[in-house]
Parts: sequence; C-alpha cells; structure tokens
Amino acid sequence: MSVKKIKELGKVHSKENFETLLKLYEEDISIEEKREVVSSIGRQKNEEAIYKFLEENAFKKNYMDVIYQMFRTCLVYYENEKFKKLCDKMKSYYNNEIMNKMYEYKMTPKFNAKKVFHKSSIIKPTLLEGNNIETMKKIKNGDIHLIFTSPPYYNAREYSDYINYQKYLEDLKKVFMECNRVLEDGRFLIVDISPVITKRPGREYESIRYPIHFDLHNVLIESGFYFIDEIIWEKPEPSVPNRIGGYIQTLNPLAYKPNCVTESIMVYRKNCNFLLDYNIKKYTSEKSYKKNDNIVDRSNIWKIAPSSNKNHPAIFPEDLCKKILKYYSYRGDVVLDPFAGIGTFGRVANEMGRIPVLCEINEKYVEVIKGDNIYDDISKTSN
Repeated sequence: MSVKKIKELGKVHSKENFETLLKLYEEDISIEEKREVVSSIGRQKNEEAIYKFLEENAFKKNYMDVIYQMFRTCLVYYENEKFKKLCDKMKSYYNNEIMNKMYEYKMTPKFNAKKVFHKSSIIKPTLLEGNNIETMKKIKNGDIHLIFTSPPYYNAREYSDYINYQKYLEDLKKVFMECNRVLEDGRFLIVDISPVITKRPGREYESIRYPIHFDLHNVLIESGFYFIDEIIWEKPEPSVPNRIGGYIQTLNPLAYKPNCVTESIMVYRKNCNFLLDYNIKKYTSEKSYKKNDNIVDRSNIWKIAPSSNKNHPAIFPEDLCKKILKYYSYRGDVVLDPFAGIGTFGRVANEMGRIPVLCEINEKYVEVIKGDNIYDDISKTSN
C-alpha cells in the first residue's frame, strides 16, 4: 500500500481502519511505509489502543526512523500519565540524540519571538582591544547576529604560542563559550580552520600534524553549538607550500604528501528550541526587506585565491568574507570576529551594510584596523 493511501487511512478515525493499520504494521513493507503506519495509528485518537500498540512495539528491534515516530506519538499524548512514563522509558532505553532533541523541544516553553529577538544595543562599528575572553564581556547577551573567525593555528605563528595542544583547545573553548553568550539564539558561528604541522625540534625528530578542525568540533559542541555544514575553501595549487616535491623525486611508497589546497569553513548554529524559519521571518516580515542577488554557490566547494598583506601572514580573502556575509547575515546585522587580525572581515562587513565588532589583542594589528577609520567606538581592556 502506498504512503498516500496509508495517510488517508489515518485521517479517518474508525475501528476498522485501526485494525487495518495494525495488520499493515506486521507486513513486510518499506521503512517509509512502516513509519507512516505508526504515524497514522497515532492519529486514530483511541488512546488506549494507541498506548497498547506502542507498549508492545516500542522496544522491539526496528529501524530508528520508525522508533522516532513512536516516540513522537508518545510526546503528542504526553499529558496522559501512561504515555509520559512510556516516553521517559523510551528516552532512557535508547539514549538517542535525536529523541533527546525531540524531548527537549516538547519540554521547552512555547517559542516567544519577542523574548528571543531583541534589537541589538550595538549601533556602530566597534573595536575591542585586548584579550577577547575579557573584551567580549562588554557585549550584551544576544547582541551579535553572526560570528566569523579564524583562530590562531596552534604554535604555527609568532602570535600563537601555547605550552601544549590541550591548553590551546581549552583557551579556544573559553572564547567560544563567550561567543555563544553574545550570539543571538539560532544564529551562526562560522570558523575557518585547517590542520597544522609544527616545525621539527631537530632533524632526528618527526613533526606532528594536528587535526585542529576535528578536535575543534567537540570544543564547539561543548560550547553550545551544533554542526550544520562544512564548506571547503579550495586554493590554487601554486599558492600553497610544496609538500609533494620529495615524492615526485623518488616515487617511494609511504613518502606521499599531497599539497594541501583546502581549508574547512565549519558552520555551526547556536543551540535553540526553534527552527531557523523564525530567524528568517524576523527579516522577511519587514517591508524594507530585500533579497540577495541570484548569483549562488551551489556546492560546498568555494574556489578562492588566498590573500597576502605585509602587516599579517594569514588574512581572510575579501571574496571569502563577502560570501559568508551574503549567505549568513542580513543588512544591518551586527557581526563579530573575535580574532580580527588586521580587520579584513570588519572592513568588508562595513562595506556590505553590516555593523562590525572586532576583537584583537596584537597592538600592531590594532593600529592597522584603526587606519580603516570606521571604528568610532574603541574600547581597550588590559591584557
């Protein structure tokens, strides 16, 4: 029986339809069909019969998509004490992240846009000079609409020197915990990162290559974000260090080291109890709302040449900043880079009608940012 016909059975509440659905459930049908059977059973409004079905089947071996639908039905009838106990039992038994999220949605008070979406108190470009963990404390809860940054790579530059890798990750977590606080609920944190290799302390020692983007994922999850996407930034091969040369000369197996032409643009959303639709409606309901242009990057691979600057060894290309701002913010939004460097992101954001907030600890870089002459509000915190 097709999914469409199963749905039609579920719409008509009758003993006959209920029995037909129970028989269908026992048949060898597709996962999609079985899921729809469970959904239609839940719509029959015969709570005693629905409960009996769930109690008998909720803990039998089945595909998780079908279990999710059973759990969803339990949540619908959660006010009924029997369903509540069964729901809690299923939650404990499966300890499944999707079920936990469903439960969280159910238990959270009904979404109130007025309480979540407030007008940011930041109305002009702002430069915060000093340690970003401290300077971000000057930003009120939820005042930021987008965060885009690239943290310093572990011990790869003079401005990034840590006693060990664990301390590096711990310090990043402190920064991203503060990022979570200042970011509006449901909005995006985007991090540009890639593996890094440290210099060998001597010829006789092997170098260590750190998979920062993998380890950073757990840091961001623990900081109150959840994963959305990975976009690959692909650079022209001549623009990256040559690692393949040794292998080309010898063609020895095991010595292969490809040229690294990519970085990961990791996209995360701040934990919240509502769909992204609500963030979008905040803007599209306004008469002044204008859509972006129709030139769209259709895949998650962005081909962008890197940029260079005499004042900083690793800066954002302007084209990368423009894409991030176009796809993840609206005009008038307040956008933050907690590791600003020489302020490329802030300058592009200002040109695109956003309000940039930059944090930077390096005094030399701060002077370069000030040279853009767009930051009227400059605050300095002791290091």
